[in-house]
Amino acid sequence: MALFEPFRAIGHIVDDVPFAVQRRGRETYATVSVGNAWQIYNTAKLTVVLIGPQLPRSITALACAGDVTLAALEGGDIVETRRVHVTGVYRGHTGSVVAMQVLGSTLLTLSTDGTLRAWTLGERAAPLQTLELGPGFTPSTLAHPDTYLNKVVVGSAEGRLQLWNFSTGTLLHEFRGLGSGIRVLAPSPALDVVGLGLADGRVVLLELRHDEVVAEFSNAAGTGASAAGLLGNTAGAAAAGAPGGGAVTALAFRTGPGVPLLAAGGACGAVTLWDLEKRRLHSVLRDAHDAGVTRLHFFVGEPRLMSAGRDNAAKQWVLDGADGAPRLLRFRAGHAAPPALVRHYGAGRALLSAGEDRTFRLFSAVADAQSRELSQRHLERRAKRARVAREELRLPRVVALAAGDARERDWANVVTAHAGEARAFTWRLAHAALGEHVLEPPGRRRRGGGASGQAHGEAAPRDAVTAVALSACGNFAVVGSADGAVHRYNMQSGLHRGEYQRRAGGGDAASEATAGRPSPAHDGAVAGLASDGANRWLVSGGEDGALRTWDFKRCGLTGELGVGAAVQRLACHPSSGLVAVAPADLVLRIYDVEAQRLVRRFEGHLDRVTDLQFSEDCRWLLSSSMDGTLRVWDIPGSQLLQVLDMGGVVTSLSLSPAQDLLATTGQGSRGINLWANQLIYGAGGDIVPGSRVRHAHLPALAVDPEGEEEGAAARAAARSQAMLALTPRKVGAPDASSDSELEMSAGEGADALAPLRDASSSEDEEEGGGAASTPALRLEDEVAGAAWAKRTPSGAPAPLAPAMLTLSLLPRSQWQSLAHLDVVKARNAPAEAPRKPEAAPFFLPSLAGARAGRDPVFVPGLGQDGGEEPSPGGGEEPALAAAAMAAWGGSEDEDAADGDEDVADGDEDAEADADADANAKPRRKHHPQSRVRGLGGASAPGRAPTLAALLAAPRPGSDEAVLGLLRTLTPVQVDGEVRALTRLAEPGQDGGEGERLVDALLAFLEAQLCAGSCFDLVQALLRLTLDVHAGAILSSPSLQRRAAGLAAQLRASWQRVDDALNSTRCVLGLLGNLQP
Repeated sequence: MALFEPFRAIGHIVDDVPFAVQRRGRETYATVSVGNAWQIYNTAKLTVVLIGPQLPRSITALACAGDVTLAALEGGDIVETRRVHVTGVYRGHTGSVVAMQVLGSTLLTLSTDGTLRAWTLGERAAPLQTLELGPGFTPSTLAHPDTYLNKVVVGSAEGRLQLWNFSTGTLLHEFRGLGSGIRVLAPSPALDVVGLGLADGRVVLLELRHDEVVAEFSNAAGTGASAAGLLGNTAGAAAAGAPGGGAVTALAFRTGPGVPLLAAGGACGAVTLWDLEKRRLHSVLRDAHDAGVTRLHFFVGEPRLMSAGRDNAAKQWVLDGADGAPRLLRFRAGHAAPPALVRHYGAGRALLSAGEDRTFRLFSAVADAQSRELSQRHLERRAKRARVAREELRLPRVVALAAGDARERDWANVVTAHAGEARAFTWRLAHAALGEHVLEPPGRRRRGGGASGQAHGEAAPRDAVTAVALSACGNFAVVGSADGAVHRYNMQSGLHRGEYQRRAGGGDAASEATAGRPSPAHDGAVAGLASDGANRWLVSGGEDGALRTWDFKRCGLTGELGVGAAVQRLACHPSSGLVAVAPADLVLRIYDVEAQRLVRRFEGHLDRVTDLQFSEDCRWLLSSSMDGTLRVWDIPGSQLLQVLDMGGVVTSLSLSPAQDLLATTGQGSRGINLWANQLIYGAGGDIVPGSRVRHAHLPALAVDPEGEEEGAAARAAARSQAMLALTPRKVGAPDASSDSELEMSAGEGADALAPLRDASSSEDEEEGGGAASTPALRLEDEVAGAAWAKRTPSGAPAPLAPAMLTLSLLPRSQWQSLAHLDVVKARNAPAEAPRKPEAAPFFLPSLAGARAGRDPVFVPGLGQDGGEEPSPGGGEEPALAAAAMAAWGGSEDEDAADGDEDVADGDEDAEADADADANAKPRRKHHPQSRVRGLGGASAPGRAPTLAALLAAPRPGSDEAVLGLLRTLTPVQVDGEVRALTRLAEPGQDGGEGERLVDALLAFLEAQLCAGSCFDLVQALLRLTLDVHAGAILSSPSLQRRAAGLAAQLRASWQRVDDALNSTRCVLGLLGNLQP
């Protein structure tokens, strides 16, 4: 198992595929594509209401019909999904599907293989019609004009237009060519009129009945109308001259009252609105999107327009002004270009990210609706006033940032360095905007050229800011530049508070002047800066290969270490005083700045290190590299913990302060990937260290709760079976059933998607050299994995040494919750008792809960007036009971097992009666008035025995069976098992069965303490046992003697822990020269 498993991806809003719109009741929903998945927005507030499953390949087209979502994949397959469950796949196209449309119960699909296919929804075996569009016809789009029954218009990239009857499969008419390729078609509210968006930037209104052009609008794509092109900007000119740069890519007609308008969007990102009555330009949305527009949609009867673009943004515009000009109403946006920097903020519930699109964004790891872009101070207004493009006023991309929440409500609490910019900028997250101050050394001449300080593409100045740091108190910011200078500023006032310089006499800035001229902090660019939590020292690393320590207040040099190569990355753990650097020689080094010495060296990366970070507890060092791997280093053990392949090059990483989530950005990805720490959320015992690369799939947009639940149940069942058999479990050998159950599909969809997934996985295996086909984890590093390969039959890790205590490696919440269940129950208790509704609806009796059953079978006529309950010997009851068993997952074997248990629990008379009637089939007891017959599933054959059963029947290896059972149960289930002994262990009953069970439980705990196994789990279980059975122990002399022996063993165990901690503390104190 990998140390970090995929959790979810954030920051994905929409991609290049046009969205699909459908109205359901009073609400309108838009289904958008995001890579290999889709998500549905409620257009009222642009909130996500549903996220679809992760599909094997990228989506090329979308269509919706009620609860059904149809997604066409690369290669021609069309996946049908009902809500989030895949129900089947339409196959037949040999090329990619470019457009789909649902008309009633018919699905139309248009493919690049030159065919138009008509399908009946739900019937995926074969299409109703397959229309060959003819040679020299490359289909690009289709539309269904109003009142044209069973007819569609198909456009081609060559400019040809055809009208087809898809019911009869006949070509009705081929229209005259328009001299340019057709990119988009849109039916108009006027009968027989359809709008055509052409590749040359024109929009043509064509009357179909007479094949006549009604109107034609030139430059409808807005090329040159955007701010960049209108003002003669080089970027706008380049976009206009690029292939397809002037094409019309989206069309929409306004309906309802008001001015009849036509909206057109182009590849340059502008949206033009045309007055159809006056046949002239109405208004222009300059820079509506930072990239090409993919879809436009006017809501029926509303002055509201929705647009989506290739810049990962969806926006809504409202035309409610006096002049009818549109204004921005609401929007959802992510990074238009891949983010290159990500950092957790505060407690880890928010993420700060910056990308190549020159934006600075705040993402919420909890609620996507709270994500936003930090304002750069009225870009639109400033651009219009200065008559420059909006992009010209954006700050350059962020290359370094530092943030702290100590002074969030007082003043700016984020400082950033930008590419080629000689100043550092502050931000106020409380206002989500730029701060009041710009940090610049005194006397430095400010460069011209707008807010960025230089024209885009100009060579970076020698004094450009390259590194920033923020003090833990939030009062000071430290800025390092490319010329080696390091300056300190006050965040509240923005004033310069000193420069860190090297002096020939070795003194600091407060000492008397020396003859030599002071030198900057480094002879090359500053690569990293960090300070401790008490503002005692500052550490800096530079390209001159030096790691220098400074007195934070006096700005004087206090220590210097030679790294041996140019420092490229620097990370610091303020509490411990450890600093990690990533030099150009690819060997990671960790230094103790207090002792001024090297403490660790880690080798393994094959290319430049892109990011570096310590974990909050300073046990791990995480590093990412251009070699495509993310490595986790164990600092106390001085070894490589794991090598992870995150699906591409990781450009930046950030581990949350709670160490539960890892955030990464990847090359070519516009989102932020979140990974769950399996030491917290998974089975820590299955994490095997070693140098073998472990591949991980990229996170999906959301977690599939059903797949997670089923997968967890499958893994728990596998562990339970291994525990019952008392056979050691192979480490890292995944269950074949768990992988299959984790696949997201149901029913027919599972079989339908299997070939797609098999093909996708085979391609991955070919590209990855067959690494994905490895059936089980193999340890290449036997030394590092030897301890993890030794597992007890219960699945717990074996002690490394006889006198060493071993933890259970279970999730921390599992044993911590066990010791505080009373607190959890009190916190979750309802504030008031449930009230009976005044008019309660009538419900048929059935079990509550998601796992209680699936299809209950009811006895017809039972409980009705004049009805009678079927007699026990009736002929219909066996068949009805069998149907109920099949519906609820029960079986005859299960009933027989229950019958055997009833015989075993009965007395001798019952056993004799059972022997006398051996051929009689035991029947499940049910309430005489119950309408539900046979609720199987609750007692499945082969279920794990109870704790009382294992304690009551000791045999060789029973302790391992008990431990294995306790490891697989949840805290609530363990509490129930222990409390189940209470009715047997009543105080004052010596020698009873309950006393023997409690004695066996205490003996088990004593044996585990003596062996040093699962120390944390045993401690929590011991506390629970004493709380529950304290009365029984105090009333029984034998249990008191057992408890006394257990207390002696417990004292011995804690004494060993205390001795080990004291010895380690003494050694650290001696080596760190901390003793008085």
